[in-house]
Amino acid sequence: MLADVLVVVALAVPAAASYLRWPLLAVYAVVSFAVWKRLERHPWIAWIIRAPATRITHGLEHATLAVLEEMGLPARHGFTHGRRHFVVALEGNGPSEDVVRAAAQRAIDRILAGEHGLAYTPGCGTSDAVSAVTLWLVYVTAAVCTLLVDGSTPIFFVLSVLAFRLWLACDTALGLLAQRLLTVSVDFAAARVVHVTSRRSVAGHIAPVHETWFEVVVEVEVRATHGGLVAPGVLS
Repeated sequence: MLADVLVVVALAVPAAASYLRWPLLAVYAVVSFAVWKRLERHPWIAWIIRAPATRITHGLEHATLAVLEEMGLPARHGFTHGRRHFVVALEGNGPSEDVVRAAAQRAIDRILAGEHGLAYTPGCGTSDAVSAVTLWLVYVTAAVCTLLVDGSTPIFFVLSVLAFRLWLACDTALGLLAQRLLTVSVDFAAARVVHVTSRRSVAGHIAPVHETWFEVVVEVEVRATHGGLVAPGVLS
């Protein structure tokens, strides 16, 4: 790998690595800009963290997409736009509304049966945002560590490559962990699908011509907390 070769050169001939300073600063600027743009694309993360019922619905969106894929249907992506509403997008004309409704209810039943992994997916926007933020933190960490050891550009480059390798190894796991902690919940006592409707536009978003969108409305009974803040039997 080219990075490995450059690391060896930077350690063996530090003077030859002085040219890396400006490329490294350029990479840092690009990563910082990418982080800002990705966070700009996912403003919903800020409010869903504070909305337990919506986090449950978000998990049901993921689970429904997973069930549709298991059925051999071309599920593309989805998004949650309210505490009871989510959308699943399928390639082409898509199946009937009854098929999507059955998939959503099956997803609910499987999560209630203990199959919690259905609610988490690497393709979630949470993972996308966390990926960008952690990559930015990698470069900040490398820079801080370089300053702590009073290092030069070659040391900064070596630390950056090592941190980047660690980030690559942990990126998917970090995204899934962020979903579990922040944007997805499986902590509900019961749920049911109210109705499913095929739509061309939802919440200001318009479906591409090659996709069919289905809006799914659910009722969720949030599990009571130990402090009694959420009463059993109250539907979101």
